[in-house]
Amino acid sequence: GGGVVCAEMGWKTHSQVVDLEGLSPIPGPACATYNDEPLFYGAPQYIGLGFSVLSFLVIIELFGSIFMKNCNVIIALLFGYMIAGLSEYNGAPYVNTQNIKDADPITFLWVETFPLGFYGPAVFPMLIAYLVTTVETVG
Repeated sequence: GGGVVCAEMGWKTHSQVVDLEGLSPIPGPACATYNDEPLFYGAPQYIGLGFSVLSFLVIIELFGSIFMKNCNVIIALLFGYMIAGLSEYNGAPYVNTQNIKDADPITFLWVETFPLGFYGPAVFPMLIAYLVTTVETVG
């Protein structure tokens, strides 16, 4: 919850935007519900979680090894996910693990195959794109 998709969906359906007759306050769509108490887009809890990711990214950039600096974004995002997994809001966790608990212990991902095909009308546009990128590369 609290992402851009949540904000856009709430913005488009908000009654103050639909009946816009002047300046209206920024709407706050409820994106996630914890114990029947919604957290809105831009809630302080989400801002703090994002700040923890950003601050850890800066710490890695200042004090990390060369390898950590090369992959500091993914490390900082994993740190934020760890913080979200360990913290709660009014007794409910930020990370819902119910799908993981309901999943089968072993899953064979290759049991479903998809038919391979060839779409003829896409050949000419792909050749044009290939030619344009080749000319751009060569100069």
